[in-house]
Amino acid sequence: MEIDLAREAAASEDAVGQTGDVVELRSDIGRIFEEIRETRRTASGVIVGPETAIECGAVLACVRVLSESIAAMPLNVMRRKPGGGTELATDQHLYEVLAYQPNSWMTAFEWKELMMSWVLLWGNAYCWIKGGRKGGVTELIPLHPSRMEIKRLENGKLQYIYTENPTPENPSPEPTKYRQDEIFHIRWLSSDGVKGFVPTTISRDVIGLARATEIQSSAYFGNGARGGTYITTNQPQKPEALARFKQQWDEAHRGAANAYKTVVLPFGFDKKDEPVRNDSAHLETRRFQLLEVLRCYRVPPHLVGEMSDVKYNTVEQSAIDFVTFSLVPWCRRWEMACRRDLVVDDANYFVQFDVNSLMAGDYAARSQFLREMWNMGALSIDELRAQIGYNPLEDGQGKKRFVQVNMQLLDAFTVNNPTGQQTQPQAESAASAVPPDEPSAIDPQARAAAEVVFKTNLRRLAGIEADGILERRNKPEKIVSWIEAMQTRMRDELSDVAKATGRNIDEFVVNWTNRSKDLLLDCHRSGQKYESATEGWCDKHLM
Repeated sequence: MEIDLAREAAASEDAVGQTGDVVELRSDIGRIFEEIRETRRTASGVIVGPETAIECGAVLACVRVLSESIAAMPLNVMRRKPGGGTELATDQHLYEVLAYQPNSWMTAFEWKELMMSWVLLWGNAYCWIKGGRKGGVTELIPLHPSRMEIKRLENGKLQYIYTENPTPENPSPEPTKYRQDEIFHIRWLSSDGVKGFVPTTISRDVIGLARATEIQSSAYFGNGARGGTYITTNQPQKPEALARFKQQWDEAHRGAANAYKTVVLPFGFDKKDEPVRNDSAHLETRRFQLLEVLRCYRVPPHLVGEMSDVKYNTVEQSAIDFVTFSLVPWCRRWEMACRRDLVVDDANYFVQFDVNSLMAGDYAARSQFLREMWNMGALSIDELRAQIGYNPLEDGQGKKRFVQVNMQLLDAFTVNNPTGQQTQPQAESAASAVPPDEPSAIDPQARAAAEVVFKTNLRRLAGIEADGILERRNKPEKIVSWIEAMQTRMRDELSDVAKATGRNIDEFVVNWTNRSKDLLLDCHRSGQKYESATEGWCDKHLM
């Protein structure tokens, strides 16, 4: 009678479990983690979560394409010009933070790549907005999304609660609470508008099947590109002997390095192999799952090396579609988050990605576009040279614009002038030779930039003052001391920027302190809650 080795080994393991020799030693924490693993286990048997999803090659490729594309595009702070148009606000410290150095150890590329990868894997990305004398945003400190909780307060604001990773020195760190204006938050699709969905959890079955095909292929080639092995015997064997033989067999013949070695079987044993699998069907499954993952992340196949159905005459259009339908929505998500959390003067400043380099197309199309723009006078020679990375011409010669000589304004053709010929321009009046007036003591543009920095720091300090008042609401004498301490702090931190705006810092902080005392006195007399009195604290002072 033939006995299947695998079944006998399994039966022996069940028998050991039934004897009661194995004692369950899992703690409650172990049970919790096991439950978490089971909730992330897919129908394919693979556990998928934000930490493990990137082990799937398709997910890794999509995350790299999207995060590196976003990181490669310049993220600029722009200023709206009074007469129309925009310009780079290089005098703002936020420009330095977003364009070059968000914190002391990361470049702008690394920071944008990290934040984008967090959103793609976790659905959320957070940064602590660290203020200072240079502006309301001195540094952006990344906070891992797995350790962040969000709570909605009674006043409608959000409170962020972050717990640091335990260390041997601090095995039980205390959670840190942040106000909404202290956190830069990028969220993905959400059901409540507070916290984004986790993409790898929503599409875990798609990712799990793709990962399962990878694991199956690895196991197949790890077994010498052969299927499973069945060993049967017509002699009765003890379960211990069968288990020992199975272990010896695996050690001698399992794995790519042990393939095609000589097999020596004991008397009565016979070896049988599984039928050769259909590789074409397996490869088709792997390809289909790759396309499924790409569909979830909205990434064209040619960007991850899948070129089987790609026609080369459509690759350029596919690249443009990728920018239009994949990157632009992400850019708008970033820009709106920066406007909400980082930019104070929304009327004059905004944050914008520069996608022109990705939309340039091939050299022939780009040359034709630039030629048409130059012929219409829309671009000067210097602007044209800047598009291809050349320096401006010397002596301002490149600032001139040219148009076709046979083009005239429609209004130039009249009854008295049927040919539309222009008369010679009159000589410049003497008034035009008058030198311009002397510049004012403070340049208006520099003053406007300093005003933004002043208000940014002022709002930050006002939030700190309001929080301190709420903490001392039951101790009036400490509230007075706190307001006086904030008066000194405001004078120290706002003195430089206040001078740039033309303000007298001493007079300003005295008026601010008196206003704070008046607001608190009105709150005490009317019986109003301190939470309501301190809401919009900065705006109440500036009214």
